[in-house]
Amino acid sequence: MYKKYIPFLLFATLFLGGCSMSWKMGSVTPAPSSQKPGSETTQQPTNGNLTSQSLDQELQKQGTLKKFKDLGELAMFLKNNEPSALGGGMGAGGSMKMETMAMAAPMMNDAVAGAPVPMPTAANTSDYSQTNVQVQGVDESDIIKTDGKYVYAVVKNDLFILDAYPAENAQILSKIAFRSRPQELYISGDRLVVFGSDTQFQPIETSKSFAPWGQSQYTFFKVFDISDKKNPKQIKDMDLEGNYNNSRMIGNYVYFVTDKYNSFYGGGPRPLLPEMIVNGEKTVMDCNDKPNCLLPEVYYFDVPYNNLNYVTVSAINIVNPDMPVSANVFLLPWQQNMYVSENAMYLTHTKYLDESEIEFEVSKTLFFPLLNAEDKLKVQKIESVEKFILSDWEKRDKIRQILYAYADSQTPEQQKTLQDQFDTMMREKYSKLIGEIEKTVVHKIALQDGQIHFEKTGEVPGSVLNQFSMDESGGYFRIATTRGNLWSQYLTDEEKKSFSNLYVLDADMKIVGSLTNLAPEERIYSVRFMQNRAYMTTFEQVDPLFVIDLLDPKAPKVLGKLKVPGFSNYLHPYDENTLIGIGKDTMQNSYGSVVTKGIKISLFDVSDVSNPKEKTTATLGDGGSDSIALYDHKAFLFSKEKNLLAIPVSLRESIGGESWGKLTFSGAAVFEITADKIELKGKIDHSDGGAPAESDFFWGYNYYDNNVLRSLYIGDVLYTFSNIYLKAHALSDLSEISKIELKKDKNQPDFEVVN
Repeated sequence: MYKKYIPFLLFATLFLGGCSMSWKMGSVTPAPSSQKPGSETTQQPTNGNLTSQSLDQELQKQGTLKKFKDLGELAMFLKNNEPSALGGGMGAGGSMKMETMAMAAPMMNDAVAGAPVPMPTAANTSDYSQTNVQVQGVDESDIIKTDGKYVYAVVKNDLFILDAYPAENAQILSKIAFRSRPQELYISGDRLVVFGSDTQFQPIETSKSFAPWGQSQYTFFKVFDISDKKNPKQIKDMDLEGNYNNSRMIGNYVYFVTDKYNSFYGGGPRPLLPEMIVNGEKTVMDCNDKPNCLLPEVYYFDVPYNNLNYVTVSAINIVNPDMPVSANVFLLPWQQNMYVSENAMYLTHTKYLDESEIEFEVSKTLFFPLLNAEDKLKVQKIESVEKFILSDWEKRDKIRQILYAYADSQTPEQQKTLQDQFDTMMREKYSKLIGEIEKTVVHKIALQDGQIHFEKTGEVPGSVLNQFSMDESGGYFRIATTRGNLWSQYLTDEEKKSFSNLYVLDADMKIVGSLTNLAPEERIYSVRFMQNRAYMTTFEQVDPLFVIDLLDPKAPKVLGKLKVPGFSNYLHPYDENTLIGIGKDTMQNSYGSVVTKGIKISLFDVSDVSNPKEKTTATLGDGGSDSIALYDHKAFLFSKEKNLLAIPVSLRESIGGESWGKLTFSGAAVFEITADKIELKGKIDHSDGGAPAESDFFWGYNYYDNNVLRSLYIGDVLYTFSNIYLKAHALSDLSEISKIELKKDKNQPDFEVVN
């Protein structure tokens, strides 16, 4: 018997670790409308038929926004898509945070210029560093901030307020002790915002039943009045159901994004929407004459719903604590990035088309007409079963058994003919759908004075590395993506190769310009947009730096490129003609493989765009050396005026040709940097000469309490921060001025504990 048709049975996937796309996961059909594509439609949830539309038709209609008109429609949709009906997607929950710091398993990010400096008070200096953010006027949270005189720093469960300038008189003024660990903070005038995972919160109405959904995670969000630095007063206390994802502060509002895996079970007591507790009172979803209500608009996107995830975008006024919170809720997959301009938020997710989806459609197209009447009826009955009885994945498995039983019943010659037909149809289908295999969906949400309004949805091929792969300028949205390697017997070697792209979308989120097939067999490691240019680095064997012209949004073009050893996974502008790149040095070993070495800092001259050059470099350490700044842009401190560059480093030195060296230093590396040179000025250590320190794991990476996490400056003083110290050093020669210990016992009388 001819047995070559193994692909019918194996369903090899195209992507390692990629989520697969459901055939038709009970998607909501939009009501007939005369609205333009991409605009929102109110819809009626339905329990769609498994094979009512072809795969390419399903793909074409993905990205259409639908909005529930009331909670009844939402309840119906959730019942039809409750976790038991979602096939393989049950276990995929948790945070969708993408800007994770990771020393042990890094995710590669890049960074850009800082935010504008707010007006200082009379006692403050106007010469101080700000959090290194992506967009001017759009602040990002961090573990430490300064206003030019005071420093606000999170150390495990405590937040310290320090009088830091002048450095000779630096002291702790107060400490806010939290029951749950704070994650990051914002400051704005006399307001301090602190948030983190609330491990102590208990729902107001806790069910004692043995419900299958378990206890939800909550995120606390607290606002303090810090007009009296020695006596901060809490003026707003919130708990939001879900995990923290991301946030930005624009003006008086923090736009706060949380995500919660759907735990709704039909008929269960759980609320339909994530809860919000404000100053101890739960908001209600009935706004008819109710003073404490919140009924957000709830949107659904026609995407691969292997899991349902609530993404809540809340606008919280931090100046007026009595101002009600506004929010929108989006049902999205959990894998996402976010970019925010002064007027818009862009949420993204990547959809993947699994090879088994194509195989199923081709198999059904090929075999179903050949089945006898009895088997055809069985297939139709399986398709008509409600989803709460059989999930779409279960339906497909049962239909496959019928189809392949037919194939098994054929003679070897007939099987050979069927196999040849199957292979031909698969190649034809792949050729038609190859552009849909990996796509990023971008949802544009308008932000204006605390109001949140969905606008448009767009799609581009490939996946996004991080927030810095996106940019908004002159009414256009620019985005860089990588289409990963594909693994399929139905593709040619050329079709399997990875490559990178850059797309320009207009205000309606339609592609108007593109550059595709850049750097075959490589992936994007960093992107930096600067006005009418983009700088992109990719890596496989060497590090190509692409200079891309965006002056004409409809005709982007590569102006020049440079290939050098190593790679840059962080780019920062020195000036309009010079870039700073931070990454790793590499070498080729005797086996021809690329080996990662120490930290590499480069200065790139892009004044001649057709011929970019690496002007100079500095390297630190050997294999195994690392820096948080490679993966977290907020750990990067740069001042052109002060010729200052400072980053946290952990350095290893190889002995006897070892590829992974011995740890020799952990602290801050301080460089003198100009347009022509990078020189190590000195290193600042927080380990007290190598004294042991406790280990810590927080926000995605492992470190020790004496690891330097951030640097900042006020005037002519450089401050370095760890879980143990805030140290002050003279910028002129790095001599130590003072150090403040941040692990004092709370019972000591020299600062007040506020809870």
